[in-house]
Amino acid sequence: MAVPLPLSAEAQAEARVLMLSANNVLSPAHGRPLVTPTQDMIIGAYYMT
Repeated sequence: MAVPLPLSAEAQAEARVLMLSANNVLSPAHGRPLVTPTQDMIIGAYYMT
């Protein structure tokens, strides 16, 4: 199975910016959240407190 990797420093920087979770929380189409709390997230947050 092939895995494409950004090789140049510029490509790596662009990939970091595009894949930041802060940039992928809201849908660009309708502005609604793409990420909703699931049971695993809620339990994990509870265990961390």
